[in-house]
Amino acid sequence: MNNLPKYNDFKDSLVAFIDILGFNEKVLNINSENDFSYISNLLYSLQETAKNYSEDNSIFNEYEITAISDSLIISVPYNNPICTYGMLVILHNLQYELLATNFKTLIRGYIARGKVYHKNGFIFGEGYSKAYEGERTILGAPRIVLDKIIVQEGKKIIASNKNKTNLSAFDYILEDKLDGNYFIDYLNPIGRQLGLSKIQLLEERNSIKLFIEASLIEFSNNEKIKSKYEWLENYFYNCEKYYTLN
Repeated sequence: MNNLPKYNDFKDSLVAFIDILGFNEKVLNINSENDFSYISNLLYSLQETAKNYSEDNSIFNEYEITAISDSLIISVPYNNPICTYGMLVILHNLQYELLATNFKTLIRGYIARGKVYHKNGFIFGEGYSKAYEGERTILGAPRIVLDKIIVQEGKKIIASNKNKTNLSAFDYILEDKLDGNYFIDYLNPIGRQLGLSKIQLLEERNSIKLFIEASLIEFSNNEKIKSKYEWLENYFYNCEKYYTLN
């Protein structure tokens, strides 16, 4: 009975629902050991990411992260600005790593605010429902979108902080000019990417470029999938400015 959910743990939170694009199709087309290894290694990587952050006793001790099949769910208390900022840092790094490494995997997600219980494998509440539904309404582009209410509230907080000197949450997000949504700017080389050498960053950028070009050819007859890579290609070249500035 001591393990029953408690109302005190039903908190106003930011909740991110992350989906691995094309996962089910890859599962249905497992026909070799290599196919199986790709899926199992990807899921193991996500599970280890969730485990490592969940067991971290530093600033991450208020994070709850659950990996379920092709989805990753993250929640943090809304009233903890360090955790809120940290969520964006984690997702920025995760989305970049899945694309820049041999996984070459795209993800899509949505971050919403609302009360949620997320503990000991249980998750329910308005925050989760809004994040889950939001992920399904933002079209197919491989991006993690923030609910517009969160962005509006964040702008007010930033505007009131006149002594800003370090990176803020808004350094990690970018407005999509096509629909006005703000998403995590994962090809912007900040955060953990700053620890990489310029040579490695450029090598990874080139590998992403080749992946996009190959995918556009592979899915040239599938408009639904091709549109994802067309969006990614446009975003990729818009990010050239980061490298020009440096």
